[in-house]
Amino acid sequence: MVTILSIKKGLKMAQEIIEQIESFENFRYDSERNRIVNLKVGEDTDIFEFRKMFSILNKHRIYYTFENNFEIQIVE
Repeated sequence: MVTILSIKKGLKMAQEIIEQIESFENFRYDSERNRIVNLKVGEDTDIFEFRKMFSILNKHRIYYTFENNFEIQIVE
């Protein structure tokens, strides 16, 4: 059963995940496209940050697909 408390808890967790992603130097969350965007297109991408993001997404069971230029599309 979904309750107001569980919805608020889910929203808080979602915000915490976005804040973790926003803490990376080379990637940002684009809320309009529901996508994690690589800020270093055409340059060397920080693979450590890229792998750390996958760890965060997998830990929270967020579904995603790989896109061009090391971008990640969040699947709803």
